Amino acid sequence: MKIEVINKKRKELSGVMEIPDGYPVPEGRQIMESQDYRKGKEFYEERKCIHLDGVNINFFKKSWAHQQEVSVRSDGPYIQMHFELSGGAAYYHHNDTQFTVPTAQGEFSMFYMPQLDGTLIDPPCSNATSLEIELSRAWLLEHIGHSPVTASDFVKGITSSRPTLLGGKSYSITPFISHTINSLRNCPYTGNIQRLYTEGKLLELLALQLQQADTTETMPRRHVLTKQDVERLHFLKEKITADPSKSYTIQELSYLTFMNRTKMQAGFRELFGCTIHQFIVENRMTEAYRLLTDDYSNHWNISEIARRVGYRYYNHFSIAFKKRFGVPPSWFLKK
Repeated sequence: MKIEVINKKRKELSGVMEIPDGYPVPEGRQIMESQDYRKGKEFYEERKCIHLDGVNINFFKKSWAHQQEVSVRSDGPYIQMHFELSGGAAYYHHNDTQFTVPTAQGEFSMFYMPQLDGTLIDPPCSNATSLEIELSRAWLLEHIGHSPVTASDFVKGITSSRPTLLGGKSYSITPFISHTINSLRNCPYTGNIQRLYTEGKLLELLALQLQQADTTETMPRRHVLTKQDVERLHFLKEKITADPSKSYTIQELSYLTFMNRTKMQAGFRELFGCTIHQFIVENRMTEAYRLLTDDYSNHWNISEIARRVGYRYYNHFSIAFKKRFGVPPSWFLKK
C-alpha cells in the first residue's frame, strides 16, 4: 500500500510511504522497534514505532507553532486506533463531507477507510502526545468478532468497504485504557516474550475500546447534561487527577460541581464510562505504578508511595495494588 502525505506549506513534511499489504514483519523477525524524529524552526516531532505481524504501533510527541493541514491519500484500505493523550486532531474525508473523525484531547476513535483521501488537521501544540495503531484488515477481523452490537456495525462497514467510525463518534480515554497504553509503551521484556506481552496488551486495548463504546451506546440516559454540567464534570475529573493523595467525600465533590449527588454520579459515569470511585482508585493505582517503575531512584519506601497516592495504611494500599496488577508493590523492589 502507498500512503502519500502532502503539506503545501512545509514541503519537508511531505512524502510517500510504501507499506507492504497486511503490515507483515520480515521473515525471521517477531517484533521490531525503531525511533526517529523530525525538527525545524517551528516544529518538532518524535516517534517510537513498534511493529509486529499485522500491526504498526506509533507513539508520537509533537510541538507545532501553527496549525498543520496535510492532505493524505492511500491506494488501499486503512484501519487505525487513534488516541489523543494530550493533544488533538481531526480527519476530514474529501469525498464524503459527512464523514469526519474529530478526536479531542483525552479521547480515542477507531476508524476504517477503503482508501484515505482527505485532510488531517493538527492544532498548535506543545509536547502533545498521541498513539496511532495501524491494523491490517485480517488482524482486526480475526480478533474483533461480531459482538457487541457496536463491534458488529463496525465489522459490517469494513466488509462492505464503506468509511466507518466505531460507534459513529469519539470516546473518552478511561483510566483503564490509559494504563494499558502506558504498559504497551513501557514493555519490560524482549524477544518472543515482548511479542506475546505486546499482543496481549493490544487485545486488552481492543476489548476496552469495544466495552467503552458499547457501554456508552447502551447506557440509559436518565439525566440530561447541559454544556455547563459537562464543563463542571471535566473540571472534577481534572481536580481528582491532579492530586491522587487528596481524599474527597461525595458531598465535597457535589459542592465542586454545583450538582446534586445523584446527577453528578450518573453524569460522571455517562461522560467517562466509569464511576467516580473507580476513577479515583484507577488514578491512584496508575500514579503508584509510575512511581514504582519510573521514579524509584528517589528511594521512597512503599509506605511513602502509599501516602502519595492517598492511602493512610500500607496494607490497604498493598491489597488494592495487588488486586489491580496481580503483584504486590514490594515485587518491584525485588526486581
